Amino acid sequence: MAGKLKFEVCGLEAKYFIPFAVIVLVATYTGTLNGDFVGSVPFLMAVGGLFFWLGNTIPILNNYLARACLLPLFGTSFMKFLGLIPEPVMNSVNALMRGGYQNLYIAALLVGSILCMNRKVLLGATARYLPAVLGSQVFALGFVLLGGLITGTKLSDAVFMIGAPIMSGGSAGAITTLPATYGAISGQDMTSLAGPFLCYASIANVIAVLTAAVMVGPIDKTGLSGKGAILIDKNAKTVEEEKRPGVSFDFAKIGAGLFMSCAFMVAGNIMAALVPAIAGIAWAIILAIVAKCTGIIPEKVCDSGTWWMNFMLKNGLPMLIAGIGVSSLDITSLGAYFSISALIIIILGIAGGLLGAMIFGRLVGLYPFESGVTAGLCCCNIGGSGDIAVLTAANRMNLLAFASISTRIGGALMVLWISLLYRFFI
Repeated sequence: MAGKLKFEVCGLEAKYFIPFAVIVLVATYTGTLNGDFVGSVPFLMAVGGLFFWLGNTIPILNNYLARACLLPLFGTSFMKFLGLIPEPVMNSVNALMRGGYQNLYIAALLVGSILCMNRKVLLGATARYLPAVLGSQVFALGFVLLGGLITGTKLSDAVFMIGAPIMSGGSAGAITTLPATYGAISGQDMTSLAGPFLCYASIANVIAVLTAAVMVGPIDKTGLSGKGAILIDKNAKTVEEEKRPGVSFDFAKIGAGLFMSCAFMVAGNIMAALVPAIAGIAWAIILAIVAKCTGIIPEKVCDSGTWWMNFMLKNGLPMLIAGIGVSSLDITSLGAYFSISALIIIILGIAGGLLGAMIFGRLVGLYPFESGVTAGLCCCNIGGSGDIAVLTAANRMNLLAFASISTRIGGALMVLWISLLYRFFI
């Protein structure tokens, strides 16, 4: 069995990867690592890539716990907790992540995942997706109320103080939008709620990732899974045959995909300035869908977006997840506001969102698992990085556009529901 073990990290065999990794780690722990992107990028690639390889190699993680995401995410966060990441390195990683690398990756996946889709499938899935999001939210709120009854928690607290933060559009919604909304309605300063709200959203994010990881293996063997396809289509084989190659050796075309994906994000920000009710990333999704469905962008140009997306999926994901673990996941904060009652309510809220999305998704012609992961689990995480973690765990990264609809538009809808209900119950 040992002879079958293949070591390849960052595209390199062990005899090449190890010397380069040693150089990076020596610089890391001697204080000579560059304090800019030139230092943080190889550190994240080496550590994240190694954790990815381990996750892909360890049988239990590989088969049941989503290999690609859990070890880089929790491994780097645990390294930070143990003090194994020097502060200058953490600062450079934080600068990289906050400086836009995550947005660059999201742009590549959002635009690429739309442009690579068959036009018929895209039209059909988008039209049916919002009912699945709404169904997910109705079930989630219902299960949160049930959690309040089971634990003896005041129902208003179960809904507004525990359930709402995990479904408000990610960490930004939990720590800014909800407290500001509650404060505007009550006339009181609610900024102190940011801490517990972020804690609950972080706990929900971990549970959502683990849920996706545990479910994907068994459920892929059933008819509930589209194995990555979200729309139930009798002509699925024809759709597969129409797909173009996912890779290209024309590097200028890959560069075109980079430019195009960023341009869509910039256009989304322009639209958000004109219509602030819809977030820029949601506008980017809408514009990319319109461009694909109307045929404004020819298929040969769409291929560039697909190739850039695949390049980032192959080379950028280990680095990204490791960066999220260093900059966004604080293991110690998860226990700051922890209680068994809150945990039960959060688990039931996630279960309700997943179940509602699967049921309503199936009713409107979507595969239940794909609908459940994107419209359900991706409604219950910390936002863009949470979407990536959940989809990686479920091996459904091609559905990032739908997950982002859940997080952005679904989060905005949830805040709307909550703000309306808050006036009557508080």
